[in-house]
Amino acid sequence: MELTFNRDSMTDALQRIVGAAEKRLTMPILGNVRIRSVDDGIQLDTTDLELAWLARTPGEASVGVDCSVSVRKLLDVVRAAPAEAMVHARIDGERLVVGFGASRFSLATLPGGDFPELESAEIEHWLTVPQRLLRRLIEATMFSMAQQDVRYYLQGLLLVAQGATLRSVATDGHRLALTEADLEKPLPTDQECIIPRKTIQELRRNLLDDETPVQVGFAPGQVAFDFGTAKLTSKVIEGRFPDYERVIPKDQPCILIAEREDLRQALNRVAIVANDKFRGVRLMAGPEGCRVVTHNAEREEAEEALPARYEGDEIEIGFNLTYLVDVLGAIAADQIRIELRDGNSSALVMAEPPDRARYVVMPMRL
Repeated sequence: MELTFNRDSMTDALQRIVGAAEKRLTMPILGNVRIRSVDDGIQLDTTDLELAWLARTPGEASVGVDCSVSVRKLLDVVRAAPAEAMVHARIDGERLVVGFGASRFSLATLPGGDFPELESAEIEHWLTVPQRLLRRLIEATMFSMAQQDVRYYLQGLLLVAQGATLRSVATDGHRLALTEADLEKPLPTDQECIIPRKTIQELRRNLLDDETPVQVGFAPGQVAFDFGTAKLTSKVIEGRFPDYERVIPKDQPCILIAEREDLRQALNRVAIVANDKFRGVRLMAGPEGCRVVTHNAEREEAEEALPARYEGDEIEIGFNLTYLVDVLGAIAADQIRIELRDGNSSALVMAEPPDRARYVVMPMRL
């Protein structure tokens, strides 16, 4: 049984799907890609039993080709071929022999029938969005997902399709990120799901920064993303996401407006002496502007003053420095707006003028 395919097309397909292959190899076959002949070319499958990629690439394959081989080794071999080269492969017993030019590689295979499949649920609702839009929603919020938290439902990103609005929300219990965008065509019923961290990372890696469409499908216990030549299917996290609307502060009387980059650089500089464990920084705002101050256990200190517009009573509030820097990195505007109530209440951070992204950062006792 033989296969012939273009080096560049196969490289693109394998690079897209390699992330789903299991690296820890709890089952050796989970590090493989399943290769099958189909009517319109070659089908490639990878999975870690939580998410799965299916991709199709042009090529010629003998009827009945069905085997699995290490996806990373196959990708390295194919990528080593000259650009636009035609690569030939044949199944020889328990080996896949891959060749181009004077090069030959013999890779171990496992039967395609032994390859595990992620059981697919029937997609009940599809919506179509530009890849740039979905990528922006993910990038604006994914940094707030929890890591290794016993509250497993925080270790993912909430995606909500509500009316004509698509919203993404993430929180780790100390900070919250929320942003939204308009849909051209609303779904007939509201849909939401908590997408696991690894799936979000796969999406971030594969979404283009352009208007190419991607279809998002919702099914009981699953979510799917159809790119046209490839499809990502993932289990969702079961659980009840916190009531994020209730967490967002409203009618904060104190407003600080500053240059985003100036504040970001000031925070990065004072971070040099910040406590490595707690990463605390004190923000002081008043009529004269804004100051950020930090210290560590060795009684070392750092202080930065920067111009800012401020309305309200003088305030002093502590924050986790890393949380503030992450938020400033997610905002693209030149200026930022921080709304405050007092030294013990959460801050609401937005672009200035405000857009549809909102960030909540809880205060820290210093």
